[in-house]
Amino acid sequence: MRIIILGGGFCGSLIAKKLDKKRNVEVILIDKKDYFEYSPSLWKLLLKPEDHRQYIIPFPRFLKHTHLINTSTLHVTPDFIETEKEKLTFDYLIISTGIDYPIFLENKKNIFVVKEGIEVIRNSDEIATAKTILIIGGGLIGTEIAGELIAASPKKNIILIHSHHRLLERNRKTVSAYATKFLKDHGVKIIVDEEVIDHKNGTFVTNKKRTIVADVGIWCAGIVSNPWFMKGFDSSIFTKNNALKVNQFLQLVGYPKIFVGGDINNIKEEKTAVNAMRHGTLILSNIHRSIKTKRLLIYKSRQEPMIISLGRYNAILTYWLFIIPGLIPAVIKYLLEKIEMKKLK
Repeated sequence: MRIIILGGGFCGSLIAKKLDKKRNVEVILIDKKDYFEYSPSLWKLLLKPEDHRQYIIPFPRFLKHTHLINTSTLHVTPDFIETEKEKLTFDYLIISTGIDYPIFLENKKNIFVVKEGIEVIRNSDEIATAKTILIIGGGLIGTEIAGELIAASPKKNIILIHSHHRLLERNRKTVSAYATKFLKDHGVKIIVDEEVIDHKNGTFVTNKKRTIVADVGIWCAGIVSNPWFMKGFDSSIFTKNNALKVNQFLQLVGYPKIFVGGDINNIKEEKTAVNAMRHGTLILSNIHRSIKTKRLLIYKSRQEPMIISLGRYNAILTYWLFIIPGLIPAVIKYLLEKIEMKKLK
C-alpha cells in the first residue's frame, strides 16, 4: 500500500512519523524543503536569523523509512501524482501544503512576508538596519511581529496598520485591548480602519490617502489557498478562495481516497498548528478505518486555548471568557515550542 503526503508541515509531518515504522506501507513525503520548520516562531528570526536551526528538523532525522521527495513541481490527479522526474500512483493521498501570503501590491520592493525561515533570513539585514518598519495587517501574525520587534529593538519606529476597527478582531475585545495597550505603551503607532493600497519608493499609500514613509514593509494582510497543482480537478472541489472542500471526515469532497489537512482545507476555524495536528490525527485514524472498512470518525472543530506573543517575555493566553496576560503565558508558549519540536526529534 502506498500513501503519499503532500506537505511536511504540522499535519503532514505528524502523519508521516506515525506511518514511518508501519510494515507493508510505503510512505512518500513530498515537500520543497528537506526539513520540518516550526512556523509559529519564525518571527523570532527577524532580528536573530542565526537561530534558524532551533526551529527546523531535517526530515531524515525522524523519518527513517519514508521516501522523501524534494520538489516544488507537481501535478496532482485523482489517480496519480507527477513530479518532474516520475509519476506516482497512490492508494491514499494526504494534501497538507498550507497556504500562501500574497502581497496585494504592484510594487513589492522592500516588502516581504513571514512564511518561511529562508525568506525571513534573506530580509533580516533590512530589518536590522531599518529605522522605520511598517507592519501591514494586525491579525495574529502582525500583532506578534510588532511585539517581537518593539521588545527586542525598542529604538525602531514601528507602525502597525490594520484594515479592521481593532487588532485581533477575531478574538475577544479584552484580548484586543490588552495587545493594543501593550504595543502603544512600547511605542508602536497603530492605525486601524485603513489599508495599504499602493507603494512607491518607500512611501505607502492607504485607501484614505494617508502616506506612510518606511524603510521596509512586512505584509501580514490576508491568506490565500493556492492548490495550483490540482488544475485538472473539477471546480466543485474549490471554494471561492481556492480552499479545498472537505467532508466531515476530512476527505476531499467526491474523492474518498484523498484527505486534506491543515490550512488548505475549508474548515472554518483558526489556522493554527494545533488544529493542523488535530487534522493529522483524525486523517490517520480514518485511513486505518478505511482500510478495515470501519465507520470513519467525524471531525469536530473546538475552541482551543491560544497564546499570542508580545515579544519573548510577554504574551496573552486566551480561552473562552478567560485571558491571562504577562510572563507566564510567554513561558508556556516557549515550553510548548520545545515540547512539539522534541516530539519529532
